[in-house]
Amino acid sequence: MTDRSEGPPPPLGKKILILVTSGPEELDKTYAPFFIAALMSSMEIETSLYFLMHAPELLVTGAAEKLPLKRGGTLERFVQMAIDSGVTMYACTESVHDLCGLETSALRAGVKVVGSTTLADLALEADSVLSF
Repeated sequence: MTDRSEGPPPPLGKKILILVTSGPEELDKTYAPFFIAALMSSMEIETSLYFLMHAPELLVTGAAEKLPLKRGGTLERFVQMAIDSGVTMYACTESVHDLCGLETSALRAGVKVVGSTTLADLALEADSVLSF
């Protein structure tokens, strides 16, 4: 009989893309993508978060520290978990500049501002795509 107490081995070589479309206006939907991304990355899954629509507003330097969660704390806790676990964060350039009216320099360090073709490439390369 096989001992399953440790669970299955991590799926090495896998890639996941998580699309984030909710911004500060839908705060209840914002922590889960960061939490799941941190979890997946800690399982040695190459994990990317792609922010579009109003979601790039979550990536403005200092913004997550000001967004309170219902059960206490702020969104910053979950953002930092994702960063610490090695999640790559992309922001849609059209959403950043045209929809949100932000400058690239307003975003936290490490966020890659990229075009829509990058989204297509990431989605085609991923083993799974989640959307929030």
